[in-house]
Amino acid sequence: MLYSHASELAIRAALFLALQSPGKLTPVHEIAQRTRLPRPYLAKLLRQLAAAGLVRAFRGPGGGVELGRAPEAVTLWAIVRAIEGPEESDRCVLGLHECRDEERCPLHNQWRPLRAAMHRLLQQTTLAALARRLRETGEDRSPFPAPPRRERQPSVASVAKASRSYP
Repeated sequence: MLYSHASELAIRAALFLALQSPGKLTPVHEIAQRTRLPRPYLAKLLRQLAAAGLVRAFRGPGGGVELGRAPEAVTLWAIVRAIEGPEESDRCVLGLHECRDEERCPLHNQWRPLRAAMHRLLQQTTLAALARRLRETGEDRSPFPAPPRRERQPSVASVAKASRSYP
């Protein structure tokens, strides 16, 4: 497993905050609008980031959200861990429950070095580095295209119901 869609969106929101002036409190509705993320889902992700100390939120008039640490101190790894939890990044790429060095899945040996490389990349990449790259390329004005729509998979219940309607 690389990381979830939720982690991708959390990185997007945190990067937006890193692109703001230091000390600027940005309302959640503005972050949602500018990053093109659904507001309720964004609020949930921001709560998870706040619980990890990566963002701070202030209520009331003039309130909003800001990074909880300097962008140089926030790695993509910290964001992914805040969203996924500590065990998720070590899950089997095939989704098997028993996959570790003692009980390997068919892709374990090939996946392990790739997972380690991904972990290193996420651990070495800070929000400050990403913001700097966006500013250098001039993409900091509008770096957030609309996220791709994910196709919904039919539920087990809907498949079972549909199969009963055929003789």
